[in-house]
Amino acid sequence: MSQDVFLVIALAVLIAMMFMSSRKRKKQAETLLSSVKVGSSVVLHSGITGTIVSIDGDRAVIETTPGTKIAFLKGAIRTVEAAVKPVAEKSAAKPAAKKPAAKKPAAKKPAAK
Repeated sequence: MSQDVFLVIALAVLIAMMFMSSRKRKKQAETLLSSVKVGSSVVLHSGITGTIVSIDGDRAVIETTPGTKIAFLKGAIRTVEAAVKPVAEKSAAKPAAKKPAAKKPAAKKPAAK
């Protein structure tokens, strides 16, 4: 009789842990999907990486290489990095690096006698 009670309690604990773990995973997935924005760098479960170009409901489009766009479901996203701001190219050339000042030759020591 006491073994039956132990088994029922153990089963209840396992079910409670599975339920809590499931809720935690769902919350993490919701947080991940809510952080997806245009310009974010993402990695899909298939290993494809790219930058989000557009989002429409549960679908998104990423650009993997310049000119190559892939449409996919947002649920396929594994990781999201922060939105990357495009770097503005500078039209002006970088100033030339300054040359170090020329060193004066060290004075020669008289030879020892």
